[in-house]
Amino acid sequence: MIFESLLNRGSMPVLQQVMSFTEARHEVLANNVSNFDTVGYKMQDLAKDEFFAELNRAIKQRDAGGAGAQLEMRNTSNIKFNNNSLRASVLESESNNILFHDKNNRSVEKQMAEMAKNTIMHDVVAELLRGKYNGLQTAIRGTL
Repeated sequence: MIFESLLNRGSMPVLQQVMSFTEARHEVLANNVSNFDTVGYKMQDLAKDEFFAELNRAIKQRDAGGAGAQLEMRNTSNIKFNNNSLRASVLESESNNILFHDKNNRSVEKQMAEMAKNTIMHDVVAELLRGKYNGLQTAIRGTL
């Protein structure tokens, strides 16, 4: 009970949700790169704006609820939340790229840039979570 209350307060649940989303998004972006030469393949992505809008709403609701409130993510049209995991629908990317003769809307530069941004976000969140867990471990042991 005490550990659950420590882990479900503050920034830890927010960081866990962002980490789950960046992991799922990385798989989709990597799939885009691996299918770069596939005839008829359309680039895909997750609903990033939808995820962060829901996360922002959940944070505001938790903050308004006082000290005992938990982060409660609601299902959206493209993202389903279940405890500490999420399932996101894969969407076809906006076709603001050139449509090639093989009906592929690829842009490897754009995909690599998106992967780099997603990786940086994931790494930052992982480091922040690591710091939080190290702080808890230090508090439990009672030593510095």
